[in-house]
Amino acid sequence: MRIENVNVLGVDLGYDSIKMLNNDQEVIFPSLAEKDDQGVLSETSFQVIREEDELIGKFDPKKIIIKIQDELIKGLKNTDFTSYRVGNYVLNQHSSSVAYSLSDNKYEDPEEFAKLLSGICLLFPKADKINIKHLITGLPIKYYENHKDLFKNKLENEFKIKIKNINNKFIPKEIEIRKATVIPQGLASYYDFIMNKKGLVTKKIEGGFGIVDLGGLTIDCVAFNDGELIKDSPISFSDGVKTRIFKKIQDSLDIDISQDIIKNQILEEKDYIKVRNEKYEFKRIKEQAIDKLAYDIALQIKNRWESYLMIDKILITGGATVLLFESLDTYLEGFPCERVNKNPQLSNCRGYVKLGKALERKRHNQLKEKAKERKLKAVKNTATAQER
Repeated sequence: MRIENVNVLGVDLGYDSIKMLNNDQEVIFPSLAEKDDQGVLSETSFQVIREEDELIGKFDPKKIIIKIQDELIKGLKNTDFTSYRVGNYVLNQHSSSVAYSLSDNKYEDPEEFAKLLSGICLLFPKADKINIKHLITGLPIKYYENHKDLFKNKLENEFKIKIKNINNKFIPKEIEIRKATVIPQGLASYYDFIMNKKGLVTKKIEGGFGIVDLGGLTIDCVAFNDGELIKDSPISFSDGVKTRIFKKIQDSLDIDISQDIIKNQILEEKDYIKVRNEKYEFKRIKEQAIDKLAYDIALQIKNRWESYLMIDKILITGGATVLLFESLDTYLEGFPCERVNKNPQLSNCRGYVKLGKALERKRHNQLKEKAKERKLKAVKNTATAQER
């Protein structure tokens, strides 16, 4: 049995995409999971006849099927497994719209754990047993207080799963999460900004500092003063780039094309879609939607944060930074804006990992200090006994 021991794992269970980071290893895939109906994509379809041993630990990230023991996820007293199709394997069966979950309690759903455990398997494909010492993740600010304890308790568990490899065989694996820390999502980019890779604070933040996290289906804004969260500063939008930009484009076209296809075209700087040799342009509607969304975000921030005179800088982060930064910077002229230039989509994950390393170091130092105190106490007791 090959065992993989992981000290710190950063997990961003976004509404739009799943991101995971362990040191320099990363995995990203669409935040989609559905029960596998054993239809045309069942394990008997498109059978691949390969028996080489080296293929056992190889998995296709575009064709993830995972089986999870029901007892661990649903609290059922049986050992049955339920099968889920995950990520791009859901997308590739839909040319039109795909429903992403916006439920406030989605973190209780087995589909959410199907995404989580699939991502962990993709990060460590050759391991039979994966021991995660400390997993750091976050919840949207508006859901944090109501769901943090339940989510933490569900995460700290031992999971038995089976995941299909490229040889169409289900490979059993065990994943143990020993400790989980759940924080408000807005804090993650803050930690990414002020800490280095070792989790050491390298930037001293003086005065006020705001963060705007631009997600596919949600947008979160939060502000700090001298490193402390400003109590009434959080702002959450129940829609994001998908609903405000990609859906606008989708509705304007004469074809029913998925928002994910539109997203990929925009990221490739192609403001059109070609279907059966016909070209559908959407540059004008894209620019209008970007401008309107940026204006609405800026308006909310100015209405809420204008009275906080200590806020003098705003950090723009999240996967949609590339689309919205210039417009936001223009509309927020009273708040100088800065952007996360290094892969902003992974900023939260980097923040989780950096925080995890800082917490582990703090715990290690505390244990060293306690050991030192015990040693001094033992020496003192020995000296006292000798004096008697």
